Amino acid sequence: MLFHKATKSLSKELDPTGDLIPVRSVIDQHHFRPLCLVQRKRKQSWWQTNPFQRTEYKLSDVLLSGDHAAKLEVQDSGSFTVVDHVDGKVEGNIGGRIEETRVEVVAAVSMSHSRSVNVRKISVHPQLLDSATRDGKINLQHEFIKQSKMIRRDLFVINEAVETVEETEFRESSNAEGNIFYDTCINLKLKGGRGSKKAIIIPKSCILAFRAKQLLFGERDASISHYPSKGRGSFDETVRLRGSRQCDSIERKLISGIIREHKSKDIQQEVKTEFVIFSSLSAMLRGKFLTGFLVIMRENDLLQELELQLEEALEGTGQFELKAGKPELQDLVENLQDSSGVIFTDLVEAVLYFLYTLDELTEEQLILLAESVEKKIVNSQLALVGSILDHDFSRREKAFTVEAKLLSEEELNITGAIIKMSGVAVQKNGSSLAGTGSPADFSALCALYVALYALNTLST
Repeated sequence: MLFHKATKSLSKELDPTGDLIPVRSVIDQHHFRPLCLVQRKRKQSWWQTNPFQRTEYKLSDVLLSGDHAAKLEVQDSGSFTVVDHVDGKVEGNIGGRIEETRVEVVAAVSMSHSRSVNVRKISVHPQLLDSATRDGKINLQHEFIKQSKMIRRDLFVINEAVETVEETEFRESSNAEGNIFYDTCINLKLKGGRGSKKAIIIPKSCILAFRAKQLLFGERDASISHYPSKGRGSFDETVRLRGSRQCDSIERKLISGIIREHKSKDIQQEVKTEFVIFSSLSAMLRGKFLTGFLVIMRENDLLQELELQLEEALEGTGQFELKAGKPELQDLVENLQDSSGVIFTDLVEAVLYFLYTLDELTEEQLILLAESVEKKIVNSQLALVGSILDHDFSRREKAFTVEAKLLSEEELNITGAIIKMSGVAVQKNGSSLAGTGSPADFSALCALYVALYALNTLST
């Protein structure tokens, strides 16, 4: 959590335009070095952002010519130091006006973080990438390329990265009294105390952020795309669009550039369609699916493994052996196929849609959503988030106030924390939440609404 928070902050400082992608996990950072291949799913819905995911391959692994692979050199562009230190305390009344609603909260807060990191940029010259893909040629029959094509994963090659020059320590601490600083609420839930102190040691040569260029595949060759191509997939010229009911229509709109404005009623109608199969399950099966989803939410490493299995199962024909990966997922996986191994397509599509939603949420959000299920407050949270979306800030920033009388103070703190992590600025005002949201926040909040809808359907 602290690592991703630090890399996001660093990426914004180094590149305010947002072109620099922060690395999420220190464990996976070595998979985001220059020349590494990363992948991204095709959009299944208009509200998805689709983060980059690591692979086990480099560009040199899929080239036919070893000579051109040897010529791919990573250049060092020099080092520089980024220093960021915050240490302060705020006491007293925090108040203001949002539309006609008065917001006033008494709080005593002290927060601090420190970061001084010596980094350097390493990159591969674009001409070398062009030469490698054009003259060295990518092996289109490589098993990884073939599978990526089959499950419609767009492929990218990392051309730039920011890495640490020396071992670095990131520190963060906070202590609060009051209910406005929801980050402290997270610390309370995860650490068991009102205050929190965190530190992480970042090793030398650790990748913190990166840039990537998309690979485009034709029938006989491949190339590097040097300009962002919204809606175009890596395999668009070789694969006919197909997949779930929604995937077909959304991808065609993306490619043709016809994207209309969306409102809260769109996401509400969309989830009803996608999760109608969950409503038809017996109470026993809904319980088994919910148990499996909670395991995935608490242990996020299982998410990508199950996603890939289900995508391959949908693309294949006939029998496909799904594997649980963990005993707690056995009931979930077994009920996605019949005794002969044939999958239930509608059910698999609904599960996959939910897993894609989890990809959009942070680790902290997933932990608190799992706690919300245990506290049986998901139905109230769903109504609250739906009320916020009804204010429709999909086109411009907008202020809102929503009632939350069905939630206790602790439950409202948890809910406020989850919402804030979607980017929406919120403050507690008695039994209400008041705040502002931007168009970017609208999409992120839609992802939260989808997750809550599924969890609520399975909980009832």
